Amino acid sequence: MSYVISTDACADMPVGYAEEKSIPVVPMPYVLQMPKGHTKKLDFLGKINKDYDIVECRTDTTGFLGNMKKFFDTLRNGAIPKTSQSNAEITFETLEPFVKDGHDVLHIAFSSGMSGSFNSACIAAHDLMEKYPGRKVLVVDSLGGVGGEGLCVMDAVKLRDEGVSIEEAHRKLCDYAPCYHHYFTVGDKGYLARSGRISGFEYMFATLLNINIILGLDGEGKVYPAAKVRGTKNVYKKFLELFETMKGDEDNSEIILCHGDNPEGIKVLGDMLTENFKEIEKIDYNYVNQMVGSNSGPDSIALFFRGKPRAIYRK
Repeated sequence: MSYVISTDACADMPVGYAEEKSIPVVPMPYVLQMPKGHTKKLDFLGKINKDYDIVECRTDTTGFLGNMKKFFDTLRNGAIPKTSQSNAEITFETLEPFVKDGHDVLHIAFSSGMSGSFNSACIAAHDLMEKYPGRKVLVVDSLGGVGGEGLCVMDAVKLRDEGVSIEEAHRKLCDYAPCYHHYFTVGDKGYLARSGRISGFEYMFATLLNINIILGLDGEGKVYPAAKVRGTKNVYKKFLELFETMKGDEDNSEIILCHGDNPEGIKVLGDMLTENFKEIEKIDYNYVNQMVGSNSGPDSIALFFRGKPRAIYRK
């Protein structure tokens, strides 16, 4: 059974995996507001210095390709990012060559709970099938991003390699999407305030009391506060607790850890996980991609694994 599996720039897979498995990645555009001449500290509560240069970027065309440390250093030095979804035109242009060559496509999209990228992909899929009758372009709402979306892509590849049809793989992945778990924390809580994840008051309160906020994705693929702990050591312990509570009986011999240029912190978490959970045989370490990294900022750490279905969060 042969068909193309594609995804978008919000998915983080093992280093080199997309190239090895010939997975097309739909790029996403974003903008960086760059300080003129010198570094400025960002004010995440609404005051933005007007003396900035606007730099238009795209995940597949910037100088950050292959050098994610440079990307996060740019954020540290005062760049203010603004992201946007992959639109239907970009998705169409990326996937058309494969459909034109006679391939069906199974596309894994960024969570509909955080972006309109899934809807854009559905529009592109409709237009592709209309232009190329007889071809199938099916879209999976991963209900996730980063390593969670990456795990979904990896499972899609396994299903295809096992001979599962594109229709059945689509059904299985849509059903299983809420079982990919995402937990992350940030280095600078100001990024959470700027993106609206926490209020200005919560930002100041958490900063003063050294409270770290661990965020997760719920069953609708929306961000919610999974835990609040004081001190860095307790962050690692809470990650382990969340893994223990939510992993269930799923296969977690391979998990994904991502970071926003925080190799030391993510290695500490990885060592603690393998020491405490013998079922983990392999950890894939990677940077957080440019799109999600623009909203989580430098020094973030994130854990992704398979587990029990995620509940829907209600305030």
